[in-house]
Amino acid sequence: MSYSGSFLFVTMPAAFLLASCTYSQINPQAALEDIRANDGYYELKSVEPGSTKLVLRTPGVAAASAAAQYAVSTAEAPCEGFQHLGAAASAGHGVVYPWIARATRVGSGAEPFLVHEATPGQPIQVRGIGKWSTGGANIAFQHGSCGPEVVRFTPQADRAYAVEFIWGKGMSCRLAVMDATDPDAPQPVASRPVPGCPAPAR
Repeated sequence: MSYSGSFLFVTMPAAFLLASCTYSQINPQAALEDIRANDGYYELKSVEPGSTKLVLRTPGVAAASAAAQYAVSTAEAPCEGFQHLGAAASAGHGVVYPWIARATRVGSGAEPFLVHEATPGQPIQVRGIGKWSTGGANIAFQHGSCGPEVVRFTPQADRAYAVEFIWGKGMSCRLAVMDATDPDAPQPVASRPVPGCPAPAR
């Protein structure tokens, strides 16, 4: 786990928007549906026979805008052969009004979640690098990054897995892998951290 931080000046960060609305309190059922539509819930429920699916996402963090860049590799050597998949961000779906969440995510350039079709029985490495920012409108705010975090596990046929970039205390981070074939009752999956992987060249 690694961390870096600095200060920047912006006009209207997502953290300000997230603190402004309480959509989940106004309409709980609609908020739940908005969450499911934007966290890969329905992708996890639809696995083709004989296949395996990964949904990569980040739950986000309170009072901050956060995203994770994901990459995967099936190379036997640790830290090598990564294929960039894209960025996933939690924009406050289910907490703020849907249009605010959409605008926040579009501004970040990230998707709500990513989907990767893996090969059953083939070990896979997943790499996540997180970026975050906090602050308010028209004031200096703090931002930084965490990672790379890399784990290796072996997905099985007919299963769907949720890979989550988890933010912790002090903006620390880790990757968690869960069998989410039943997305209402995800179960932890044995995965092995791969330490020492360098950040990709810019």
